[in-house]
Amino acid sequence: MRRCRTGLLILTICWAGVSSQTLSESEPAVKLPGESHKLTCTYAGISDDAADICWIRQAEGKGLEWIAQISAPSGSSKYYSTSVLNRFTISRDNAVDQVSLQMNSLTTEDSAVYYCEMHYCDYFDYWGQGTTVTVSSETTASPTLFPLVMCQPGCADEITVGCLAHDFFPESLTFQWTNAKGAVTSDKYPSTLNNKKYTGVSLLKVSKSDWNSRRSFQCSVTHTGGSKSVTLEKEASCPPISDITMTLKPTSPKEVFNNNQLKWECSITGLDQNTKEEIKFTWQIDGNDETENINETTDATGRKISTLTRDRSEWEKIDKVRCSAKGLSKDLKIYKGGEDPKVTVHVLTQEDVKEGAEVTLLCLVSTRKPQDFYIAWLEGSKSNVNVYNDGIDFPPMETKHGFFVTSLYTTSFDKWNNTNLFSCNVWSPGSKKLRGVSGSAIRSNDAIDEDEYSSLWSTTSSFIFLFISSLIYSMVFSLVKVNMQTFSVLTEYAFNHVC
Repeated sequence: MRRCRTGLLILTICWAGVSSQTLSESEPAVKLPGESHKLTCTYAGISDDAADICWIRQAEGKGLEWIAQISAPSGSSKYYSTSVLNRFTISRDNAVDQVSLQMNSLTTEDSAVYYCEMHYCDYFDYWGQGTTVTVSSETTASPTLFPLVMCQPGCADEITVGCLAHDFFPESLTFQWTNAKGAVTSDKYPSTLNNKKYTGVSLLKVSKSDWNSRRSFQCSVTHTGGSKSVTLEKEASCPPISDITMTLKPTSPKEVFNNNQLKWECSITGLDQNTKEEIKFTWQIDGNDETENINETTDATGRKISTLTRDRSEWEKIDKVRCSAKGLSKDLKIYKGGEDPKVTVHVLTQEDVKEGAEVTLLCLVSTRKPQDFYIAWLEGSKSNVNVYNDGIDFPPMETKHGFFVTSLYTTSFDKWNNTNLFSCNVWSPGSKKLRGVSGSAIRSNDAIDEDEYSSLWSTTSSFIFLFISSLIYSMVFSLVKVNMQTFSVLTEYAFNHVC
């Protein structure tokens, strides 16, 4: 017994005959008060004749306590501390190189880290790494895992990341860090106790180059309440959601007429390069997810664009299209109406069309109920090849007669003189019938009466004028605002330097 106690105080190396000696304790355990548990210590590289083994424990906040010893090789001599006498029994089995400690009638005071220890050459101690025995009536609680990342990495070549295990019981918990190459070495700190639950942390240092290249690191914990893991990697920098703009464009009439296709374009602006590469669009038609006939591109201005294409035959069945990405979504509702529209084409009189100037045609589509119209223009020629073109379409407007949509189409004076036919073609999603009106027949049979036309023409002209005026006003206002801001900054700069 004196030899083990002396070994707690004196650590002197005896080199002769010492090579690869190890001591390994059994797994951690959690027990209720009054229960029993058996600890084992397996030794390797040590002769049975020299394997005098002691059990030593250390309770939280206390010093080392010697509790039992057994002699080698027979185990005929056994010694116990008064705190475990008649409750604990030490024994050995030389056939499997083990020394056991049978613990009965456990109490909360027996909670500690237990070490097996061996003397060699009378002075040098070999120690196991220790195993935790917890005696408590508390329920086992699995840890909650949180990743930790430095807020400001600074200028160092390394980044420190961490793994926080919170609210677990009992205390015994193991951290393990891995990356793509396997296990990596980390720093573990003692757990702290608060409200009968433990909190532990492990920190890992990684190179800044690995972190900036977005390599991932996994932190795993092993606990009697269950194993968990969390992955850490550098997040893609994301601009505030207010800086991101999403636009959903309806299908182009040109696509409808020329290609018999419906094509919706959804685009996002305001993304940085990393976010742009990772962002994914999702499409829905009438609430159902769509995954086919979707194409994603990025244009020269940096817009991320997703295009959904469908056959025109599906048009009548679709009520709403939705595009979503990065927490944003846009809906496009299709108004079918189901009523045949009135279509007229108007142009300036021959006296007002000057030679060499452009000629502008106006297509006026009117209906009593709101509905979507897709308008495309067709120029007839001797080759009789039908190629539809988009005009400039204005949003629908409401008048006392109902709703109307206008489309402007501009052509050259030469084409106007040499082409027999300019036609405005109108397609509604609620009807399979295509309606076309020729520009050469300034007054078609579908034309509305003179008073209604005059009213609509007046309203349309006013709308176009207001649209152009508001556009010019916005441009001028923005320019003035920029100049005022620049003037303010320069004034403040000059004032500060003078003062």
